[in-house]
Amino acid sequence: MKRSPAERHARISEIAHSIWESEGRPSGQETRHWLMAEKLVLAEERHASQEEESRGKEKVRK
Repeated sequence: MKRSPAERHARISEIAHSIWESEGRPSGQETRHWLMAEKLVLAEERHASQEEESRGKEKVRK
């Protein structure tokens, strides 16, 4: 899964907002929430990339 920088930014923002809400909307935690969201998005992208790679290998075997 290849995201554009704008798509990645939007996804990080969405997750950071969810984290903020789940923690009771605390103030002063924006950077921590953003960094947590960045890590989650990178993990999503790695996972999607690995799945795509795996599916590609399965097609070659068939």
